[in-house]
Amino acid sequence: MAKCRLTERITIQKYSGEVQNENGFDEPMWDDYYKCWSNFKAVSGKEYEAAKATQTQNIATFTVRYCKKVAELLKKDGTKDFRIQYQDKIFNIEYVYDFENLHEWVDIKANEVV
Repeated sequence: MAKCRLTERITIQKYSGEVQNENGFDEPMWDDYYKCWSNFKAVSGKEYEAAKATQTQNIATFTVRYCKKVAELLKKDGTKDFRIQYQDKIFNIEYVYDFENLHEWVDIKANEVV
C-alpha cells in the first residue's frame, strides 16, 4: 500500500457497558477512545428488502496510521469492543487489517449503522 492522504477526522469509540434508559431498557454506552486522521473510501452501498422493510448497507474502509491505540483493534475480538464515528454517522467495525504486518498502516472495514 502506498502512502495515503489522511484528510478525514474520525473518532474510535470503545464499548463501556450498558445503562438503563428512562423506559427501563438497557442501552449500550460508548466512550470516545481515540481521535485520529484517516483516509475514507466508500467501498459499496446496496439496498435490499428484508422482512418487508427496505434496508440499506453502506460499507467503507478507513485507513489510519498504526499506533498503540489502533493496535487494540487488532487483538482477538477487538472489533466487538470498538466502533467508528465519522461525521454524523456510526460504523460498526467488521474487519481490521495491518497491511503486510508492517505496523505502518491499518485498514478498518466497517458497516454504517442505519
